[in-house]
Amino acid sequence: MIQRNVDPVLHRLQRALETGASREEVSEALAAAESAAEQSGEAFSSLLRYRAEEYVQAERMLERRRLMFAVACVVCLFATVVGAFGLTTLDRMRTLVNHEAEFDKLVAAESWDEASDFLDQLDENTRSEPAFVRGREMVDQAIAREAERKAEFKRLADQMRSSSVTDIDAEDVKRLNTLARSDEERQFASEMLAKVEEQRLQREAARANDQTHAFETLQDKVERFLRVESEELDDDARAARRFELQQELGRFAADHQLGNPELSEAAKQAAKMLAASAQQERKQTDRDKLVQAITRSVGNAQRYRRAIEQFVDDWPRDTLAQRLQRDAPSADAIDATLAWIDVLSHPAYQQPQSADAEMAKAWLATLEHAESLEPEHPLSVPATRWRATYQTLAGCDEAIKELREAFRSPLVNRIYVYPDPSGSVFYSEQAPDPKSPRAHLVSVLLNPSLERETQNFGLRFREEVLPKVALSGHSQFAAKMAPSVTDVTVTDFTPVAYRLISELRSFQSEPEFDPIYRLIWMRRVLEIAVQGSVPIKLAFGDWLESLQASDFDWETNWLTSDPEDVDRLVKVTQARRLLEGVDDWNNRVERMLAEFKAFRSPRPPAPRWIGWVSLDGEYYESVLSETADSDPLVVFPVDSQTGQTKRVDIGAAPTSKPLRVTHPDAQQCGAILCVVSPRSAVSTPSTTRK
Repeated sequence: MIQRNVDPVLHRLQRALETGASREEVSEALAAAESAAEQSGEAFSSLLRYRAEEYVQAERMLERRRLMFAVACVVCLFATVVGAFGLTTLDRMRTLVNHEAEFDKLVAAESWDEASDFLDQLDENTRSEPAFVRGREMVDQAIAREAERKAEFKRLADQMRSSSVTDIDAEDVKRLNTLARSDEERQFASEMLAKVEEQRLQREAARANDQTHAFETLQDKVERFLRVESEELDDDARAARRFELQQELGRFAADHQLGNPELSEAAKQAAKMLAASAQQERKQTDRDKLVQAITRSVGNAQRYRRAIEQFVDDWPRDTLAQRLQRDAPSADAIDATLAWIDVLSHPAYQQPQSADAEMAKAWLATLEHAESLEPEHPLSVPATRWRATYQTLAGCDEAIKELREAFRSPLVNRIYVYPDPSGSVFYSEQAPDPKSPRAHLVSVLLNPSLERETQNFGLRFREEVLPKVALSGHSQFAAKMAPSVTDVTVTDFTPVAYRLISELRSFQSEPEFDPIYRLIWMRRVLEIAVQGSVPIKLAFGDWLESLQASDFDWETNWLTSDPEDVDRLVKVTQARRLLEGVDDWNNRVERMLAEFKAFRSPRPPAPRWIGWVSLDGEYYESVLSETADSDPLVVFPVDSQTGQTKRVDIGAAPTSKPLRVTHPDAQQCGAILCVVSPRSAVSTPSTTRK
């Protein structure tokens, strides 16, 4: 009789599937078939259930697609309407841009009249645009200025035409030349300038009639040039002035060779004196250019060495060349200092708060290169202080990966606690379902290997078990911390990892986070945290070592909870003791924060190579390629015996003249000279200026 009651229900479900009935009809037929099978005690066909569930799911997907198609149609209609309005606006904007471009060309060519006509031809709406309103003001002002210039030029020109040449003021002629614009105006201004210059020469010639007085005048000029002007004028002006004096002396000698041969010969001797000074000056200029080439090459080790070698080759007898040949640091020594400067100027070092794994790896490679050149360099101390931190940052991505893997464990992903009336506790991935007729049959976890079995809670399930089922304490912890773990990066790994440790230590939940599992988690988080964070290793590394060295059975099956299991109670007590046994927590946190802040604190600017040590006569001095302001200067000489670079602080350079280098250790021609921030921490011995 029961079988006959089931068959019509199954037939109804099959017919609904075959005839393409609605989703609601198939769902109702499936529910009726399952209910009839449960009442009859017969097994319901799993194949028929699978077909029915797939049919219902397919119908849901079809309904969603219809809804998305309708929404897409509305969006397309809206885009069409907005596009039509946008085309009109675009045409207007293009017209304005073209007008502005044409107007800008006229302004750039200073064609003010044409620019004014162009603005007049624009329609009223375009002229009212802010760009053209400002353009009108600019054009009107330019036209007014041009009118003023023409009027002033005409006034001066008329005044000069009506005056004799001797009455023309030279300053007015200069003013006239300044105002001239057109070719005609420039021609007239040039004529006036020539007339004024001619008058000046005539007056000078008149004053030079007395031959003796003329020669004395020339002699005074030569002496002044040699004593004063040579120091005041630049190279071009000095050469022009010398040539001018030589020409005057030559003319004087030629003019008086017959009439006054003694004065003529004296003029020739003065001319020879000027020629000798020119030869000496050319030699000095050539030398100075080679010295300047050394200064200009500061910052590039190869160019610097080549410039020194060029100077030594060209001036082998020069005292500076001999000192450079004897004392100048080798290319390798200079490269070593520059390599350490690269370490201290690297973005990962200068901006530690944003250093990620890739930046840390790049910095470590730069550090290794510098150490391969000179490991004991004076600049190595502030850099190597953070070697371990950068090594940890370089591998932090792996620690982040391991941390995220830990939070993806099935053991923490919404595990529910089912308390049995007998006192035992069961853990299950199955969420409680009060509506299910088989809710009392729960698949529970037997061990951390995720072996499962079905626990039958019996008739007391709904009254005594179901009301007490709750999300496990460790799942609550994982849910709270998962967002931080998901978003963690290398730059904020330390604070996120510390928060995990702190939360694990003090996390409160109902039901309780099992102490054994909490201890297992604490050890795992500490292992990952010290792998990715030096501050955490400094603060909690010894605690991790004590946990690893303890006799706790880390393979304990914490998923079993027999209330009469004395061994489990002992392990729970031991776990709580290990969790709570860490001492001086606040001091540990302070150490962690101090190390974290110290690493991320702003770093002093990296040293900059800006000069070298030269020799001026008998004094050593600093030669700079740029202004050092008030920054302290440091010389990095190289010990000729050991090849070791030293550091000598010589103070700030004065602004008016080169700084004398008086400390014996720094008196090394060719030694490089750097600006080093006073905030740079250098614990190695350094020589200080006395």
